Amino acid sequence: MKKIAILITMLAGIAGLTASAQQSATSYKVTTDFSYTSQYVFRGLKAASDAFTPSVEVAVDDFYAGLWTMQPVSDWRGERPQNEVDIYAGYKHNLTETISLEGVATYYWYPDATGDETSKTYELGVGATWSKNRLSASAYYYYDFRKEASTLVGSVGYSFPIEKLGTSVDVAFYLGTVGAHDWAPDSIGASQKNSYNYYGFDVSIPYRIRDNATVTLGLHYANNENTPLNTPDNRFWVTLGLSIGF
Repeated sequence: MKKIAILITMLAGIAGLTASAQQSATSYKVTTDFSYTSQYVFRGLKAASDAFTPSVEVAVDDFYAGLWTMQPVSDWRGERPQNEVDIYAGYKHNLTETISLEGVATYYWYPDATGDETSKTYELGVGATWSKNRLSASAYYYYDFRKEASTLVGSVGYSFPIEKLGTSVDVAFYLGTVGAHDWAPDSIGASQKNSYNYYGFDVSIPYRIRDNATVTLGLHYANNENTPLNTPDNRFWVTLGLSIGF
């Protein structure tokens, strides 16, 4: 876990220095994020208890690439915590003033996986977002090649400004469905099929402390239905993060 944290910090530092040195010659942006979450919930399923989730992303015009990691702080269900490292790249283009299209590829790596636990997987995603004023709506489709899983998720959000405090309350509701033909691709034996639905909401309050730095407090809720994995549902959790741009 410490090695991954050091790697994130080094990448963020190098990327930030490079961006500052060449800002006049190129038009790209580097964003680093250092966040804590009281639970790690991915697509309606809890995967870990409290964890740190540092990341770094580089964007060049409409293209972007980044590295995100989840590092659990404590055990969950009496099991040893497992790190997760995601490497991703994508393209986002504004089709009109209100509509944008996006495509993204993600490689998921679980360095602590053993035995039948999934050690790695990768997926492609495409989606569209409509936004006008402070209202937005989006729809995305993802396909995981190792799990042979399709995910469809839609969301709608609104940002409520609080001008006196120099911040806003950003609210988003989402609804998704997942269907997989091989839920555990590294396990020995027959493929494990799994399908379920999930939904929830996110409430975020960002506060800019400097021109290039923002602190964000978040409250989140997620629930899942029809999962055969006995995964706990009806989850509430909080996040606290610091984002710095270069």
